[in-house]
Amino acid sequence: MAVLDSFINFINYYILAFNSLHNSDLEIWQSFKKGDKIAFAKIYQLHAKSLLNYGVTLRISSNLSVIEDCLQDLFLELWQSRENLADTDSIKFYLFRALKNKLMRTVKYDFSKSTDEIDETLGGDLFEASIERILIEEESQKERLERLKVAFDGLSQRQREVINLKYYHQFSNAQIAEIMELNYASVGNLIQKALFSLRQSIHISIHLFLLIFSSFIR
Repeated sequence: MAVLDSFINFINYYILAFNSLHNSDLEIWQSFKKGDKIAFAKIYQLHAKSLLNYGVTLRISSNLSVIEDCLQDLFLELWQSRENLADTDSIKFYLFRALKNKLMRTVKYDFSKSTDEIDETLGGDLFEASIERILIEEESQKERLERLKVAFDGLSQRQREVINLKYYHQFSNAQIAEIMELNYASVGNLIQKALFSLRQSIHISIHLFLLIFSSFIR
């Protein structure tokens, strides 16, 4: 037991030392590219959960196992090709774009496909968790979230994605444009149309709507 405790303490010390020496995304990424397994583990620990949530919210596939497999394959491919990867100062942005591309290649997803053909049971909890943080107490929380969930599910595929990227993952409009392969102006228009649709659907007060609106448009 003493030996095990000593080993655990050593690992914890190593991770703390790594964290103190590598503060920026660029430093962590460059360490990973050089074969640092602690840096690789840190990248996975920091981003795997949000990547899985993003994959679910995209609804490119309604099969959670497919999304999980793509995520695992992505990290495996990153490790295997690490020496040839370009530098990045935003690991999260890099990974989100890579996962979306991988999912689309795997599923051969067509964005012209009707949203009625896609499983609508996934992604609702993620939206509820993100939007709840900016709502004020105007009515009961349960009723409010139910109304928002229904309204969110009524948005188009791209409207759901742009709202998720903008608010929940806090990407800039420029980054969203790259991830979604749209021009900058189209991203702004898509966000505005989605928010207008949400407001029309749930009939919230102008004060509450502006709180939500200001969180998306910067």
